[in-house]
Amino acid sequence: MFKTLVGPVEDDANVAYLRPETAQGIFVNFLNVLSVSRQKVPFGIAQIGKAFRNEINPRNFTFRSREFEQMELEFFIKPGTDADWHQRWVENA
Repeated sequence: MFKTLVGPVEDDANVAYLRPETAQGIFVNFLNVLSVSRQKVPFGIAQIGKAFRNEINPRNFTFRSREFEQMELEFFIKPGTDADWHQRWVENA
């Protein structure tokens, strides 16, 4: 879940959590990307896209759609090499 603040004021009452909808396309199209780009593991896929939330205000009975721009990065590695890759990412950050 992605934590964000909704509204003009940073307050605990304005905290919202978003699902990373953009990540779903990465997994659905994984084999297609793998064959078309001729990549071998390890490699990464990044994408950006819009997500929408319906917001209901119970006091005013208003309905509106909130729009968010989200980015997702997935880095694919061989099983069992996660500790090595994590260390590389920490050193290069």
